[in-house]
Amino acid sequence: MTTFRIVHTADLHLGSLFSSTPEVANQRKIEQIDTLKQILDICAETKADALLIAGDMFDTMKVERSLLNDVKEMLSHYDLPVFITPGNHDPATPDSCYNEEWPQNVHIFRDGMEKVEIPEKNTCVWGAGFTKTSCGETLLSGFTPVSSRINVLVMHGELTDTPNSDCRYNPIYRQALENCGADYVALGHIHKYEHYEDNDFLYCYSGAPAGRGFDETGEKGVLVGYASKGFAHMEFRPLDNRMYYEEKIDVSGCESTQEFAGRIVAVLRDRHGEKFSHNLYDVTLIGSLDNGVIPAIPEITRRLRESVFYVRLTDATTTSLDLALLMNDSTLKGAFVRKIFNKMQGDSRNRDKYMRALIYGLRAFDGEIDIDENY
Repeated sequence: MTTFRIVHTADLHLGSLFSSTPEVANQRKIEQIDTLKQILDICAETKADALLIAGDMFDTMKVERSLLNDVKEMLSHYDLPVFITPGNHDPATPDSCYNEEWPQNVHIFRDGMEKVEIPEKNTCVWGAGFTKTSCGETLLSGFTPVSSRINVLVMHGELTDTPNSDCRYNPIYRQALENCGADYVALGHIHKYEHYEDNDFLYCYSGAPAGRGFDETGEKGVLVGYASKGFAHMEFRPLDNRMYYEEKIDVSGCESTQEFAGRIVAVLRDRHGEKFSHNLYDVTLIGSLDNGVIPAIPEITRRLRESVFYVRLTDATTTSLDLALLMNDSTLKGAFVRKIFNKMQGDSRNRDKYMRALIYGLRAFDGEIDIDENY
């Protein structure tokens, strides 16, 4: 039985700005190229017959020349056909980088449905690319599989259960796709791995191979497998990339920066193993703190970055205060507490904000906040 071995990826978004984590943006942009190399190494390891990149290889239409040259050079070093469909982020506009010279082993689907024949593998690879940032008409039309050959289709688009969808990103009517006659369809656009089977017909979103923010948490990877006539098999393969996680960590009882940082590191290590320090975390601190303690977020963050690649902290802790006792104080401190308390009573939606202002104020009265401290 003839098989066509495939590695399927999409949505690399090379050249992303990483605006949600600006402190490490330059490092993350470099690591995107490492991700592409990982994928190409998997192609070599599995002896893939083709690498399919189903759209949004780049994050923008205007690709930096140095990045583009690095990508072209890397792709040219591997003895393997690479098929690319431009997506909504990197459409094949007239001035697009896709409309210039690429290595001979790279084929770009620059327009409507197109077929590339690979006779020695009895296979046709089909694709259709975006030519602008939106595409309200389906690109599936024009696909007419060759009955005697394996037919692999690669597209960037959005599945829909209705034939006349308002989708702006190549609406792919699910029933039409399942009846199209392809042996495997490699999809891009959805950043999470999704696997669909209809009898022996398989179509998948590979998901993004690496997260780019805290809206893309957890493990990411590529799909590895094969297509044959009437059957396809693909498996998810995780990549060794940094992962994004959202965490809630109880810091009850902590008082010093060292205690806060130590608790956070211990919890992250327990949840994510010895490689925990490799990842990026959006941590919300919860729990009850005594005696008006407020986590010094900037200082805790600096301490954490000695042992963790990236941590962003949000303070959602509560504190125990004897408000009745404080309001009976006859000094300016008592007047301050009564003023804030009245604000809290009249604006329950912002109670937490007033409570935090109260704690900061009490610490100032007690001389615990220096003018140069950054809270």
